[in-house]
Amino acid sequence: MKRAMGKWEQNVLLQQYPFVAKHIPETLLYSESNLDYCLKRYQSVYVKHDTTGQGRAILKIHKSIYGNYYVNGTTIQGTPIRKSLPKVNEIQQLLHPFIKLGRESGLYIIQENIHSYNQNGQPFIIRVHVQKLKGNWVIGGMYGAISTTQTGLTTENGIVNTHRGANVVTVSEILSDTPIKLQKEIVKKIEEIAIQAAMVIHSALPNREYGIDFGVNQEGTPILLEVNTTPSIRSFARIEDKVIWNRIVKIRKMQNESGET
Repeated sequence: MKRAMGKWEQNVLLQQYPFVAKHIPETLLYSESNLDYCLKRYQSVYVKHDTTGQGRAILKIHKSIYGNYYVNGTTIQGTPIRKSLPKVNEIQQLLHPFIKLGRESGLYIIQENIHSYNQNGQPFIIRVHVQKLKGNWVIGGMYGAISTTQTGLTTENGIVNTHRGANVVTVSEILSDTPIKLQKEIVKKIEEIAIQAAMVIHSALPNREYGIDFGVNQEGTPILLEVNTTPSIRSFARIEDKVIWNRIVKIRKMQNESGET
């Protein structure tokens, strides 16, 4: 069984490579002091569990002018949560629901909110599937995922995950509000960052494919949010008549034939 690589380990590794590092949001290990430090720098932040996926254990947090901490997201069990807490230490109970029994839930990280929203205020991400073929890294495909008003609180908390009801669309649809020339520049930059990030992660955790999530900030700069080391390709089957999905599957077959690792 392959070992997992948590979000914090990814961050530490990717930060060592300047080309990738400048496209990563500021990330710190969770502590009460680090949370207050980040909330002085940013209007809001995300607190994420180090290893969970599918949109679980992600909290968007901001602090009011009156000192309350507004928390909006999902618990480690995946239950939606929205609370206003007067003290920072009360967040600990949300992160570690069994802490009173002496059981912590593992590491959490704090990540700046990069504000990856379209002109309608809908949060979005871009998933890039990167594959290694005959010693070279190639882009198997991309799709966009966007939160909609039908997905409840996710539009407000900014969590974009297909397991949380986000719509899967083409990248051109995601960037439809952006001028064509800038769209092409964003996609090219995403491809460059994704391939470099795959090479870096492969040096520590060799896989023959990775799923890499990007946001795009309000300046049009791609921001690498996370590398998934065991990516699903299910969502690719939902766009463009399975053309991208078929390409990824074809590359997988070629990987098997060439003995790619």
